[in-house]
Amino acid sequence: MEDRIESSGESRTENNAIVTLPPAAAAVALRPCRITFTGLAASEAPKIEVRAWLDRLGALTAPMTGGNVVIEAVDDNRKQLRYRVQMELTMPAGVVTVALDHPSNAVHDDIYVAIRNAFRAARRQLESYAQEHPAPAGTA
Repeated sequence: MEDRIESSGESRTENNAIVTLPPAAAAVALRPCRITFTGLAASEAPKIEVRAWLDRLGALTAPMTGGNVVIEAVDDNRKQLRYRVQMELTMPAGVVTVALDHPSNAVHDDIYVAIRNAFRAARRQLESYAQEHPAPAGTA
């Protein structure tokens, strides 16, 4: 059975049954990226957030040929887990990396803030990459 996502945010199956998707899931473009979890169970909500950030970066991630995002839970003897995110985004002319030691990529109590901080750092790295490797004329 094959599903297709429509611009209205609905998914239609082969038998035309309509399933309403969450708004974030409907708007997310599929970029080639592997999302893994370390120290915590894999969850769909953080995956959707990562894909939304990839989509939000738009033209900066459009030429991306692959990627790896690792969401890690850090147990540093606190009551609550803390989270950090590292990523490698493979671009045509190299890899854009946001490592754990990046100054804007600190460990955080909230998994979504950790994802946001990592992607804000990635945006700056991707902007530098785009200046160093401009897209050829005739491509968007």
